Amino acid sequence: MHPTTEVSINRKFYFLLVAAFALLVSACAGQKPKEQPAPETPAEVAVPTSVAQLQQWTIKGKLGVRSPADSGSANLTWQQSGAQNFRIHLSGPLGAGTTVITGSSGGVSLVRGSEPPVIARDAAQLTQQTLGWPLPANEMFYWVRGLPAPGPKGAERHNGQGQLQSLQQSGWSLSFSDYRQNGPYTLPTRIKALTNAAAGPVNVTLVIKEWGF
Repeated sequence: MHPTTEVSINRKFYFLLVAAFALLVSACAGQKPKEQPAPETPAEVAVPTSVAQLQQWTIKGKLGVRSPADSGSANLTWQQSGAQNFRIHLSGPLGAGTTVITGSSGGVSLVRGSEPPVIARDAAQLTQQTLGWPLPANEMFYWVRGLPAPGPKGAERHNGQGQLQSLQQSGWSLSFSDYRQNGPYTLPTRIKALTNAAAGPVNVTLVIKEWGF
């Protein structure tokens, strides 16, 4: 082969090699790194936003009672866990020092000061027997949330926001007021209840100062 022809072929081969390398570099540069899938996050814990779903709380406030047997007020701490498990702690003149009412599926017990516990099936019956006035804890599980308790009920009235304002139920006439926002819930902070017991009328006022969820 003629030297000039050989040089020409080598030059063409060189240019082809350079062009191929340039194309390869360009193709590599145009490729984006593969995106890694986002790590899976654990499922969020569902937080109930309806008062009907709210079944665990700690309430702190005041309980006032006027009855033929006793009148006064007491500091109240109410711990609730589910529909049947509760612990209501009363301290002050009305509680005669300290009264603890505990409820579960097995019944209700009341301990007053250093006295032995008294046990019954129903909180209202137990408090009537021991304290002289009824505390309907089963119904109050609903009433403190601004809800009627299950079962028969009489007159029921709501305000413009749909919040319960008055209710007749289980022999009690109730009024609900001072609704306030507590976390995701709008709840009453003042509940007044009136019933006519055998010995005379009983007025119960619950003022809720603090909710804990």
